[in-house]
Amino acid sequence: MRRLFFLFLLVLFANSIFSQSVVNKTINWIPFEQALAKSKQDGKPVFLDIYTDWCGYCKRMDATTFQDTSVIRYVNQHFHAAKLNAETTKPISFRDTIYTNSRYVEGQRATPHDVVMVLTGNRPSYPTIVYILDSKGIIAPVPGMQTVETIQPFLFYFGEKVYETTNLWEAFNKGLTAPKFNR
Repeated sequence: MRRLFFLFLLVLFANSIFSQSVVNKTINWIPFEQALAKSKQDGKPVFLDIYTDWCGYCKRMDATTFQDTSVIRYVNQHFHAAKLNAETTKPISFRDTIYTNSRYVEGQRATPHDVVMVLTGNRPSYPTIVYILDSKGIIAPVPGMQTVETIQPFLFYFGEKVYETTNLWEAFNKGLTAPKFNR
């Protein structure tokens, strides 16, 4: 009986370790609207990756930046992460408004979704990471390819709520630097 109990505990412990290591191998991407709902519930910011299927830099970020264990760990701990295909034709609810891809015409070149235009200040660029802080009403689009090194200050700024004491421009002008993530 003791051996059986010991074996049970060993299997339970091994399963716990295995499941934790599996969780930390990828960013926990969830649908955009679900990320917004969770953010509203717990106050964590939304980390939104706006991409397109044809974007080479988007694919490169998926293969490099979003595969880095320190970025994965930090994003999973501090954000609700979502991906949004900028050219989707599905309706999207954001801040009590339903957005569509109003410029889309069947058989023609794909166009940016209306919610992407709102999130990027009418300047869509791919990739763009948008940090959304529902409780503060802050939306900060950060366009362009982000490496592990260039994304860390933004993750730190929004993840550690530095925005509550200073704005982003002032923080960087004052020389505020994000600590390097442990790998």
